[in-house]
Amino acid sequence: MGAVRILLPVPRTLARAHVGLGGPLLGAALLRCLTPGLFLVWQRPPERLLAWSEEAVAVYRTLHEGPRRRSGDGLALALMLYANALRLAGRYEEALAASDESRAVVGARMSPTQSAYALRVRTLLLTETGRLDEALTAARQCVAAYRVTQPRGRERSLGSYADALRIQAWVLDRMGRVHESVNLYMECAELLRAMPMWRVLLRAGRVKVRMLCEVTGGLRALGRFEEAVSAGNDALWWSTGMNPSYYPDLVWLHAQLFTDLAWCHAATGDLRRARDSADQAVAKCRTLVEQDAVTGLPRLVLALESRTALYGRSPVASADPLPSAAFPPQAEQPDPQQLADLQELSELCARLADTDPVVYEPRLAQALDELAFCHGLLGAYRQAVEDADRSVALLRRAADRDPRGYEPELARTLANLVIRRSRAEMREDAVAPAREALAITRRLAETDESLPPFLTVQRLELLAWSLRRTGDGAQALACYAEAETLQRELMAAEPEHSEGRLTAAVLTDYADTLRATADAHLAAGRFDDAAAALRRLLALDGRTDLPEVHAACLGAFADAHDMAANEIREAWQAATTDSFPSIDDSGGAG
Repeated sequence: MGAVRILLPVPRTLARAHVGLGGPLLGAALLRCLTPGLFLVWQRPPERLLAWSEEAVAVYRTLHEGPRRRSGDGLALALMLYANALRLAGRYEEALAASDESRAVVGARMSPTQSAYALRVRTLLLTETGRLDEALTAARQCVAAYRVTQPRGRERSLGSYADALRIQAWVLDRMGRVHESVNLYMECAELLRAMPMWRVLLRAGRVKVRMLCEVTGGLRALGRFEEAVSAGNDALWWSTGMNPSYYPDLVWLHAQLFTDLAWCHAATGDLRRARDSADQAVAKCRTLVEQDAVTGLPRLVLALESRTALYGRSPVASADPLPSAAFPPQAEQPDPQQLADLQELSELCARLADTDPVVYEPRLAQALDELAFCHGLLGAYRQAVEDADRSVALLRRAADRDPRGYEPELARTLANLVIRRSRAEMREDAVAPAREALAITRRLAETDESLPPFLTVQRLELLAWSLRRTGDGAQALACYAEAETLQRELMAAEPEHSEGRLTAAVLTDYADTLRATADAHLAAGRFDDAAAALRRLLALDGRTDLPEVHAACLGAFADAHDMAANEIREAWQAATTDSFPSIDDSGGAG
């Protein structure tokens, strides 16, 4: 091809001079440049391919529209190669139009390999334009066409059966049919594995690298992390030595691959490799952004998400903080790089959400929720509240568009907002999001069997804790009582899912609230109410063997003896006809 490219000015001159063979020679030379020889050593820049293919179309169109109406085959082939060049340039609609025109050329007879290649290009274009059902039909036709072809000579650069299988798997992945996609990728891998090494290196190297990169993502989506890591490492090995200058899509493939590997290494517990992969993913994506911001920025968002998930504790990955542990020690400080990454991530998502809110508003909400967590660790509670408020507002819009997809996340983020506002001493403002989080959780629990069964109990405890901090002990006790009842029902139905930590938290906070309520009634001289609270506390102590509950019970009765022994005895006996329990020498209430 090099000699033909160098000599292109000669047929161009002949064609301009209207020498008889000038047009056909120029057309043939351009097609030869567009279809490399036996081995596709490197991918030509899209700009050069586009220029050659435009010129070839113009030459063959002139020949075909002349008096003799010849060269229909050449025009169809030139239009097909032009469509592929437009695809590489990202001009998909124009490429589809060229593909349609190629198929409509009257009297054109392309070889079986050229016909299969036309289906390959059309499949890719239909996929890129979102016409996935049509793309899958074209992909199947493409696989069938390549299965019965035996490309020879220069046509070996026009695709292969293995590449057709890979493309069909890619289409299935885009459709969300990941299991089918991975199965086809595995079939493609077996086909490539059966090839001699020299054929893979010289002809199918790019196909194998792309297939391995794509199947890594599919295996990750299926949770087959060990297999995904193995496929990803194979992709890195096969791409060793490939020059990005010759393979422009290699940087994009590596950006995707390192992002997937970061998640997979993290899932298998190899955090060092996960961090290394995330760092490389971010670096590759920054290179992509320099080359083309439109396609690079979405990839950078994914890479930054993979890296921010590796910093310490992530509120996105964890459950709601329990009220009894709502204010854990704040000794751990966020990594400065974590704050920088989250800030950049939120800015990128905000920028992309202007044009694609459906995809990027939920991502922005997640980044802001993590930022709120980090600001809380730094003691910047007001900033944490601002970030959390924005996160909730964005998730409200997402839940309006897709309730099933985003209401669980909205409820979780509302629960986090309760904690943020409480830390900022905005106690009254913390009750409303707690109520809303509980209401959403109740509604979801009725229809979504996948929802953790104890989540409603947890949200009840969160609301009770918020109410208690505002001084509304009566409503707080009602929430704790409902939480205990629901918890015991769940434990009876599913003893293996008793969640002991949550059980202890609910009962301990319930007991503390009852004690505080009894003390408040005693201090105000409301002895009948104090007796009622003490009776509930004693009954609770009888239903559990938790030492924290027993300690709260002992403390409450000791307070009653100290503060108003005679009055509380009278109130107790009037309500129960029993004598008031005494504190025996062993420290028990009897």
